[in-house]
Amino acid sequence: MKYFLYLLCLLGPIYHVMGDTPPVIQKMSSATAPKPQIIDFKKVYASSPMIYTLLGLMSIGSMAVWLYTLATFRPKEIMPDNFCKEIRELLGHAKYEHAKTFCEKKPNFLSSLISTGLATRNLGAQVMIDSMKAEGKRISTPFWQRLSLLNDIAIVAPMIGLLGTVIGMFYAFYDVNRSIESISALFDGLGISVGTTVVGLIVAILAMLFATTLKYRLVKTLTFVENEALTLSTLIQPK
Repeated sequence: MKYFLYLLCLLGPIYHVMGDTPPVIQKMSSATAPKPQIIDFKKVYASSPMIYTLLGLMSIGSMAVWLYTLATFRPKEIMPDNFCKEIRELLGHAKYEHAKTFCEKKPNFLSSLISTGLATRNLGAQVMIDSMKAEGKRISTPFWQRLSLLNDIAIVAPMIGLLGTVIGMFYAFYDVNRSIESISALFDGLGISVGTTVVGLIVAILAMLFATTLKYRLVKTLTFVENEALTLSTLIQPK
């Protein structure tokens, strides 16, 4: 046994120079290496169930608002191509009564603007355009409110996550009794309490991404509809 240890001491530097480790040392180091710690999600959720549930509902709500708005706010439904061709032809031939009836039969975003323009055309061109703009703002208000809801979620979610972390830290420090076991429990509690802040930030980032994509879709579509409505308004002659 003594000669084996001497041989191991002699071979150790050689293995070190060659950039390798003796098999015996590798076996000993692997035996003493700490096992990777696996996060217990049940324990993490049980630490702040109300906070995690609220953040989960906020994430689901933001995704639902985003998907619903994308599904209902499409250019083909807001301004159908067939409707644009038909209403342009009617207005070009000064068939305003037929155009108004056609707008009532084909309700959409653009038809509401044209109906408002036809109803106020006897008040002058400027009043007609202002009325159409006001009608456009009124119709688009629900879509902007959904966008505002996503922005509110992006602001509130990190605050709720931070609230859960602060509450967890409060209970962790409150239960300390100046012992080794309590200090170990303190660090465990601190590690678990930080999870609410992480989840809150994730929810906020997702809500911000949803709000950004939705805002781009809204601005692009509304600008296109506004330009088309202003073009059609030039075909409406006042009484």
